[in-house]
Amino acid sequence: MGKKAKVKSKAKVKSKTKIENLPKEIVANYIKTNSYRSYYADGIFGGLTPNGKVYAEFFIQRSVTPKTITYKVQDGILKDEVERTGKEGMVREIEAGVIMDIKTAKIFKDWLEKRIIEHDQFLKGEAVK
Repeated sequence: MGKKAKVKSKAKVKSKTKIENLPKEIVANYIKTNSYRSYYADGIFGGLTPNGKVYAEFFIQRSVTPKTITYKVQDGILKDEVERTGKEGMVREIEAGVIMDIKTAKIFKDWLEKRIIEHDQFLKGEAVK
């Protein structure tokens, strides 16, 4: 059997529940991946996964793009639309989906509530904290 490597740590365990000498601050560096994109969302759809995770799908909604449109032609110029084929209704294009545990969902909820308060303050002309 090989020797176990000793790990030196500045943090000292005082009891089972308290650790001393932990940093009071830490800098988080946010790095965007090569696949990072910004998305616009008109709405959100989602629910719970079979194993209890929260999922949210962000979508944009728009009119249906017709499959074909037939126009009258007069003297070589397109005139009135005569016929349109394709689906009816509206389209909701799902741009992105996010799956998270309930702890992260609650953090997201709190963060979103703060942004809503900031938005309301902004509309009233108040300083945003």
